Amino acid sequence: MFKKMMCAGLAAVLMVAVAGCGGSKSKSTASNGKAKWPKNVEVVVPYGAGGDTDFNARLLSQKLSKKLGTNIVVSNVKGNGGATGSRKVKDGKKDGSVILFNHTGFIVNKASGASNFGFDDFAFASIVGLNPGNVIVVNKGLGVNSLADLKAYTEQHPDELKIAVQTGATSYVIASQLIKQGFKLKMVDAGAAASRLTALLGGHVDVIFSPYGGVKDYIAKGEMVPLAMDGENDLVIPDKNINVKTIKHQGFDAYVPFYYFVAFPKGTDQALIDSFNAAAKDIIENDKEYQSKIYEMYFQKPMFLAGKDGLTKFADYEKVLKGIQFTQVAKSN
Repeated sequence: MFKKMMCAGLAAVLMVAVAGCGGSKSKSTASNGKAKWPKNVEVVVPYGAGGDTDFNARLLSQKLSKKLGTNIVVSNVKGNGGATGSRKVKDGKKDGSVILFNHTGFIVNKASGASNFGFDDFAFASIVGLNPGNVIVVNKGLGVNSLADLKAYTEQHPDELKIAVQTGATSYVIASQLIKQGFKLKMVDAGAAASRLTALLGGHVDVIFSPYGGVKDYIAKGEMVPLAMDGENDLVIPDKNINVKTIKHQGFDAYVPFYYFVAFPKGTDQALIDSFNAAAKDIIENDKEYQSKIYEMYFQKPMFLAGKDGLTKFADYEKVLKGIQFTQVAKSN
């Protein structure tokens, strides 16, 4: 009888213990799928204000603030081709209070030696956009109307023309690839897109990479000539009579897939990342205002790829980067 009572007592204790463990776990943000967001969240854009990455981050963050019920503020942390801002997030708190909003330049940073970290050092969330890429433009007075024209000109005038890049960024990759294929250009570091445009307008450089939205007015006025897109697809805008072919479609082997992505400090609660992804996916795929604004500004079409699907896109391009020899860059005057 005593033994039976002991067994019954032990069984009861075990049941309480198991129930207690289960009850404790149910309060975890990870187990019930509910994320507890901090009151304030900083989205770090590792480039200057006013560019395409900044625009995408601010528009999406504005929408996310309402969906997630938290105050999201975008900050611009420039430096080292984007590596400075990325490092800030890498070393940030793991409570959801800091998020990185970056693009393909992140893996270029590592491939070119501008940084010593990669996606393994972060908690990757998702790809949240695909920019058509940068357009390569020159001033009309140069008399160049295609990449073939540009190459021929540089062969006749080696190292005369300056091509503006940002060291460690996507422009750096494309310029290095073009030089490898016989374009006799002098590469100079003129900073981010806005600074490169200023350098071209001031006559300090001759060839720049720019988001189409940043130079469309100059092209429309006939002051600048678009030579090529550095992304994967031609830029076709029928109502504006715009058809700019990619570098590859003009017979040269160079491209950068311009994906925007979001990542958290490594060790961030997966429930927060899942919550972010669910909200971002809904906005990107269903919010008509959001879709209209990204197209009007940068001719982007909605794109969302979470987790491994997003990382696979970057892994494919990392293989391309391994075959690139990066050229030394001088500073622009």
